[in-house]
Amino acid sequence: MNYMWEAILQGEEQGIVKEDIRFAPARLANPYREVFFKDINRILLDGEPVEVNAYYRYGAIFSALLDEDMNKYTELRKVLFDILTHYLSELDLRQGLCRAEYYFKFLREDIEANLFGPKCGERLKCFTGKQRRLVLAGLLRMYKAGVSMLLLAQLLRELYPGSITYMDARGVRELLIYIGQKKTPALTAQVELICDLFVPADYDIKLFWDKHFGLIDTDETMDIGNIMMF
Repeated sequence: MNYMWEAILQGEEQGIVKEDIRFAPARLANPYREVFFKDINRILLDGEPVEVNAYYRYGAIFSALLDEDMNKYTELRKVLFDILTHYLSELDLRQGLCRAEYYFKFLREDIEANLFGPKCGERLKCFTGKQRRLVLAGLLRMYKAGVSMLLLAQLLRELYPGSITYMDARGVRELLIYIGQKKTPALTAQVELICDLFVPADYDIKLFWDKHFGLIDTDETMDIGNIMMF
């Protein structure tokens, strides 16, 4: 982690909202890094203020604020420094936005506002930052290409590498979904959101978590004690 914007992205990955991330002037400035940690291999935020070498890129902006004449305005300087660093970090992040990124942002806001259905906002919080991005990308693909069970299967495989999606070959609108992970409240909320967003309402869905149903002549699914009856 070298730049302020990387700290914002890392906070999002950890589920920390950017308003809860605090930036502070580095006590021991490193001339080769913007974000300073005593442990240079540190990749996680721990709730402590992120120390920043304000002269690394923005000396012209911060030189007056960090001048010793401002020492008597400690609280004001602390607040202004945090506001400015957040603003500059947002500018960095927006420079890398493409049209798809804006679509992701709008879709996420709509889901969080429960415009896709009740409880959707709470369920979305159960995903990590990378998982949320996969869900939003899948939703955008569905808008472009239409509802597709192959798209659903691809998304589930991206989220849960061991998952398998079965469709009835007889034309019955039924899905059998093997997740390949032990059932937990968070995982249940994730799968429920995916089914709400990607599966047509007239489909019957049967979920299998860490135990697969038995398939004759497929030894991997016929392990005694690990078979789900179906």
